[in-house]
Amino acid sequence: MTSYTWIPEVVIKIAHDDQIKEHGGSYGILNENALLSTLSKPQNLLAYGENVTLFDLAAAYGYGFAKNHCFVDGNKRMALVAVNVFLILNGSKLTASEEEAASFFLGLAGKFETQEVGQARLSQWIRENSQSQAELQT
Repeated sequence: MTSYTWIPEVVIKIAHDDQIKEHGGSYGILNENALLSTLSKPQNLLAYGENVTLFDLAAAYGYGFAKNHCFVDGNKRMALVAVNVFLILNGSKLTASEEEAASFFLGLAGKFETQEVGQARLSQWIRENSQSQAELQT
């Protein structure tokens, strides 16, 4: 089983504050339990899922933040940030343009679909729009 580096709660809280400071909006956590659930979702997926990839785990973070409304404001931004932070912590990085990524996450948050379908769609998008750090250096 592959070992992954998970996103600590404090990192997400600091990243949220930074996003609000940079882009505007309201500070604060709307639902602490939703935040903790979202942060544990990828670990549960790895423990109980089959053939789970780095992209699936990143998608679990992204989908959770986009849909769970953990924060008062900036949930879609945090979905994108969480995906990229998780990828970076594990040797990869998103390569999509900021505009393309923002458009995808806006659509994800507003689309009515099952969690399974939405997360799979996000995982595929991440796979198509990321590279390993080694690939980026060549």
